[in-house]
Amino acid sequence: MLEYAICRELPRSFEACVTAVDNTASPIDISLALKQHEAYVEVLKKHVNQLIEVPADEGHPVAVAPDCCFVEDTCVVVKETAVLNRLGHTSRQKEIQGIEQALQKVSSIKTIVHMSSQDETATVDGGDCMLIGDHLYVGLSARTNRQGADVLQKAFIGACKVVILDTLQNSETLHLKCLVSPLNVDTLVVCSAQAGKALLKEMKEKSGINYNAIEVPDQVPANILALGPDFVVIQKNFPESEKILNEELSKRGYKFEALDMSELIKADGALTCCSVLIP
Repeated sequence: MLEYAICRELPRSFEACVTAVDNTASPIDISLALKQHEAYVEVLKKHVNQLIEVPADEGHPVAVAPDCCFVEDTCVVVKETAVLNRLGHTSRQKEIQGIEQALQKVSSIKTIVHMSSQDETATVDGGDCMLIGDHLYVGLSARTNRQGADVLQKAFIGACKVVILDTLQNSETLHLKCLVSPLNVDTLVVCSAQAGKALLKEMKEKSGINYNAIEVPDQVPANILALGPDFVVIQKNFPESEKILNEELSKRGYKFEALDMSELIKADGALTCCSVLIP
């Protein structure tokens, strides 16, 4: 069981979030989004020892940070060090308010680094960062730049090896974890599209590690949430990918639950987006 998870309430202004998804025909249903996020939090409560819940940023007349439930983007934690990111979209940069207090409640964290104080040009979204064993993969993207990756590299000296990936710069994909996410230290779930294959190839070339891959045809289900050594949350309503994951996870002895996160998907959200997991 994981020791900590940080999550943040979904604000009433969530429908004003930053998204590349065309929701004209099917706008975000805020009531359904709240229910889906609540179901997600209930799963977390069952699989972590301590859940730290940060209140939504409900400003007046609208929230200052409608995207704030996507707490993964705000920080990167490796062992005793946490980096508070400077988020890649200017409208989201106030989201780190409240996160530092949450990180201070984590007993294992001894140092909190403010990225903005290290380099005012640096940007990182946590969705571009993937810790697997002692390797932290950082995907450069529209939201994460080289300066941000350099800040992470400096902050985590001695804690892990930072591997900088370039593939996303030539892709329309928002974040690294939109294409790949870890099941464990040996196995990844990867979108079988060309962008996913290219990313996996670059990871192998730069780390020297040949990960096992579970390939799924849809991008959204390539983002899974592994909660401990034997339980996984997967996306519902993607039948072909669900079938593959059901078979592969069962074969490996994992228990799993499928959640319908349709309204968060409309906001470019994925399963890992809504929490920061700390062993």
